[in-house]
Amino acid sequence: MTWAFVLCAGFATSNLVFAADAQPEWKVKNMGATINSAYQDGWATITGDGLTLYFSSNRPGGFSEAKLEDGWYLGKDGTPTRYDIYVSHRAKRSSPWGKPKLLSKGVNSTSSEHSALQSDDGHWLFFASDRPGGCGGLDIYVSHRANTKDDMAWGEPRNLGCEKDGGPNGPGIDSCPNFDNKGNLYWTSAKDDDPANIDFKGTTFDVKTGRASMGKTLPNSTAFMDAHIDPVHGYVWGAYPNSMGGSDIYKFENSERQRDPTKWTNPVLLPAPINSAFEDQVPAPTHDGKVVTFASDRPGGKGGLDIYEAVRIPKRPTRSTP
Repeated sequence: MTWAFVLCAGFATSNLVFAADAQPEWKVKNMGATINSAYQDGWATITGDGLTLYFSSNRPGGFSEAKLEDGWYLGKDGTPTRYDIYVSHRAKRSSPWGKPKLLSKGVNSTSSEHSALQSDDGHWLFFASDRPGGCGGLDIYVSHRANTKDDMAWGEPRNLGCEKDGGPNGPGIDSCPNFDNKGNLYWTSAKDDDPANIDFKGTTFDVKTGRASMGKTLPNSTAFMDAHIDPVHGYVWGAYPNSMGGSDIYKFENSERQRDPTKWTNPVLLPAPINSAFEDQVPAPTHDGKVVTFASDRPGGKGGLDIYEAVRIPKRPTRSTP
């Protein structure tokens, strides 16, 4: 497996239009040394209230050997970089992030685990892993906990099931799960390890049983490298012809007025300072859309990928001329 764990989601080339649009202004800051390290720190998602952050890192202290020279997607030896999942909290959005905690063995392993996402009720954790015994190179797993206040209470993860058995995971890439908390699960999928073949997929997830069914490819999938899709605000990670460099962050043009992700069209490239000439990945917004976290290897970071927080700047009211 080479690229199998890299990507998170994807729309038909004939429907792909790179639209110009009025863009909000953002203030972007590096999350600092509490969250970021000299190693690869990425695959971050923030909870809807903006107070809990899940991310993955190959730093020392995890269940896998830390290698500073490994890239964000492949190690020096040509095998996938091995990540572990961490969690951090803050009391309010203006508070500093607390020291990250490594999630317990089970959720983490000596394989790669990343792109963890917590359900709104705090009981479910979705993530991707290439651990042995899966359906392909990278699969979607889910873990449950009864005590939502205990970061170490996650139960033994369960593979959501292989396509041949009616589940969502195929023989290739299945990554970057995103749950809309209304029973719909979205993720990235390809039948092989080629990122050019990756598409958005969707299915249902039953919070009572913890089961998901076989997915369907979303009609807004493309022939380009399509990465992570956010089913609430319409943010996308991809590498399209109008990229600033590396992969970038986009937003579907009609996602504010159209709530059905299968009907979103025209991904709009977000401006600097969210995007740069470097890698800019995995946009994850709060429910109100005022904060978006993402990862980037732009200059000025701690090393490798770092996690950044973008805060939307309120528009100043315009004064009418008397």
